[in-house]
Amino acid sequence: MKGIAPTVGWVILGLLLLVSFGLDLNNTAQGGAIDLRNRITGIRLLEHGIDAYHYKWREGDPPEYCDPYNNPKLPVSKTTATPALLLLHLPLAALPYRLAQLLWFLMQWLLLLGTGWLWLRACATPRQRWLVGLAVVGFTYTAAWRLHAERGQAYVLLAFLFACWLTATLDLKRGNGFVAGCIAGFLVALRPPFLLLAPFLALHRRGQLAGAAVGLLLGLGLPLLVNPAGWTDYFSAMQTHSELYRNDIDPRPGPQSYPPKIEGIPTDVLGHYVAIPYADFSAHALLKTLGLDRDPLTGEALPGWPLLIVVAVPFAFWLWLSRGPPAERLLPGLAAWFFLADLFLPAYRDSYNDVLILDVVLLGIVVAKKFPWPAWPCALALPLGWAVYAFAPEQAWLINLPTLCFTLGATLFLFSFPMRIPR
Repeated sequence: MKGIAPTVGWVILGLLLLVSFGLDLNNTAQGGAIDLRNRITGIRLLEHGIDAYHYKWREGDPPEYCDPYNNPKLPVSKTTATPALLLLHLPLAALPYRLAQLLWFLMQWLLLLGTGWLWLRACATPRQRWLVGLAVVGFTYTAAWRLHAERGQAYVLLAFLFACWLTATLDLKRGNGFVAGCIAGFLVALRPPFLLLAPFLALHRRGQLAGAAVGLLLGLGLPLLVNPAGWTDYFSAMQTHSELYRNDIDPRPGPQSYPPKIEGIPTDVLGHYVAIPYADFSAHALLKTLGLDRDPLTGEALPGWPLLIVVAVPFAFWLWLSRGPPAERLLPGLAAWFFLADLFLPAYRDSYNDVLILDVVLLGIVVAKKFPWPAWPCALALPLGWAVYAFAPEQAWLINLPTLCFTLGATLFLFSFPMRIPR
């Protein structure tokens, strides 16, 4: 019986994953994966030498460029992914959109399972493998994952690549090598907050620096071959998006006139999304709620850079205090910083960002002898996430409860190792 029980347990987890996959597939079939749409139109525009970040579709333009959620009244489009991230969608951009949508849905699940597989391989005991399996399966039933899968988001790609870097860095043989560095550098091009990896590499993994330089150059340079102005357009648009967000400008488009079908898909289907609860959870949103987001003298919105300093200064202090412990002990805290850094960006933060917590928790499970105490709030977040999806509350504070627990857990992971304080 003892030999059969683990097998039965893994079969049950597999069946639960299959059910969850079916629920996501049903949601995806109902709409147009609206967040994937702006990335597909974005890379198509870049490929043809057009500014994807400020483009506005007009009657007579190719339907392949049309994103129904691109507000014509705003100076920027809905495309906010970096040129490097858009470039990874190039193979999908050549396909009919409905096929590309289905393939990206399958890719999201493969990346999620790949992330889980990487951490399962890193486990040293059956107990750790069980905890990793339960965490991954449990997360797929949360509103955060349902929203990620249905909208066609790409955070699971970042989670997978970050897991590749983390597991490689944990390896005593590969942990200070060229390949791991390449992954780190490319991550920075995919999402700029990963620039926080640079000082960590300089202090603890200098052998990765050459690879990181190559990965960064590839991430920055390859998009330039497609569109030389891509990065300039991107940074200009991000500044505008920051201003719009901080000034409470609604990015959603009003009634517009589109052809009845776009790429063979009824427009009302392409622009449809399943009603999954979501709400802004960011430091800027908190300041707005408290009425502290405006200059008391001028009434203008506060700039975005002070909150970025709020992240950078504590991170630098944490890194300085953590010079003593081995790098392997610091990795859960480092992973937590990337989850927390998103909260301080001057942009709307949805719960689909929560997929990044998986690397924090699963890494904590792998390196800890017992269940890591900072992971308990994250464990509580799972049933809360199930409840949010099941009961679909309208109040933002209820919708954000799982993310609040994940945030508390990530914060506790910053202190989950003995820091050496210099005398």
